[in-house]
Amino acid sequence: MFGDDAPTVEDLLSQIQDFVAILRGVEEAVADGQGGEIEWRVTDVTKNSPLTFEVTPFPKRHAMNVDNRAQEVVAATAIGINTLTRGRGRPLYFSDALIGKVEKVVDRVENGLAETIIDVSAYDGAPPISVTRSSAPSALTHLSQFRSPEPISYRELGSIEGFITKVELDGYHRPIVWLRHRLDGQAVKCVSKERGLDRIGHFEVAEVLKGLRVQVFGLISYKDLEKIASVEVDDVHVFAEDSELPDISDIIDPQLTGGIEAVKFLRQLREDG
Repeated sequence: MFGDDAPTVEDLLSQIQDFVAILRGVEEAVADGQGGEIEWRVTDVTKNSPLTFEVTPFPKRHAMNVDNRAQEVVAATAIGINTLTRGRGRPLYFSDALIGKVEKVVDRVENGLAETIIDVSAYDGAPPISVTRSSAPSALTHLSQFRSPEPISYRELGSIEGFITKVELDGYHRPIVWLRHRLDGQAVKCVSKERGLDRIGHFEVAEVLKGLRVQVFGLISYKDLEKIASVEVDDVHVFAEDSELPDISDIIDPQLTGGIEAVKFLRQLREDG
């Protein structure tokens, strides 16, 4: 399975662990989230050159036959790795995390191991997997296209609406308010710029900590397109509690139509408009 007469312990063990992690991830995808039936065990080791390990599928549940599932998983894994390393696009069942595992397997060959050969000939339809020093550079180039772009931080003026979850002072003794974002629930750190958070100062502690709903205005710093790092708050709007909002009895006016039928009243409004 592995070439190099004297690989480092870290490279050797990590190579086995990452390949088994790929098998498990593919099984999870093949089984549509109902994976985890196969346990991969080391069943043979040879110390001749090249150093070789044999891993065999065993059922996690007693007396369960996993031959068919192992066949599907190994074939899909072998096809997927070959597809990725040869630049033929994204294969079925391979998430970004699994592609990252494949990249690590290839990278170890370029930077330590002489080669990695995975013999899957016992499984129908599974092409051989081979990564050598000569093939690793091009394989890494193909794999790099699937990397998620590095997050780009940016700042913009705007507002955030949410519910206060915590109030504290930072290391510079500035007031800090933590909000739970109303849209996605992420925790947002709000730093008072000058007296930006003063509007919540007159509220009782109990009112604030029970989840006062506010909208903060200021300079919003984003870690990426979705994750907010913090807000430098210039001003705050505090929303009224639900109990203070008008209900239907407050907005119903029995004399709204002046005693005429609603249909005639609406028609008159259209004609007058």
